[in-house]
Amino acid sequence: MSEKRGFHHGDLKNEIIKQGLKIIDKKGFKAVELKDIAKVCGVSTPSIYRHFNNKVSLMENLLLNVSEIFYDFLATGLKANLKKDPKENLICMGLRFVKFSQEYPHYFEFLFYSGFERHIILETDTHLKHFHEKNSFELFKQEVIKYLNGCGIKQNYTPHIVNLWSYISGLAGIVDSLDTTEKDKILAGYIRSMVQTYTLGITHTDN
Repeated sequence: MSEKRGFHHGDLKNEIIKQGLKIIDKKGFKAVELKDIAKVCGVSTPSIYRHFNNKVSLMENLLLNVSEIFYDFLATGLKANLKKDPKENLICMGLRFVKFSQEYPHYFEFLFYSGFERHIILETDTHLKHFHEKNSFELFKQEVIKYLNGCGIKQNYTPHIVNLWSYISGLAGIVDSLDTTEKDKILAGYIRSMVQTYTLGITHTDN
């Protein structure tokens, strides 16, 4: 099979990624097959190897793209609801985090449970202006640091970042098991209560 006419340099790679993302969004990451993507793109399966060394390479690239989609989802929600209070912004971030798992369950599964992973950097400082990478964990980390600074915590951020990330991601992972007609309201209550409890805990502890 010859490559579909109309693909210019770089276009096929973008189309492969586009179709891979569609499959993940609709069916989950386990449904991604190179032959299926090739068929939709109108090219031979070997044509895909001109742009990706193997399936793992493609999946890692797709993971990067989904991570950026997640980042945009978090950042857009935060920007739309930006408050002066860092605690409120962290609560907003947590709500968007959980909402993403509801609206894009297959993307969420791919990011957190697929076995494919992106390395995250826990070491940090207060120089947030040096943030460049479009990475959801880094965005979350920024908001946690602002929140901690507002609580008087100026160092040793890592345990707090890990604790809060673990709580929010864990809550997002079990959201489907909550059997209630007021899920959004209950989740908002959980997150707000958690952050308020956490705030009380760290403000009553010596830094």
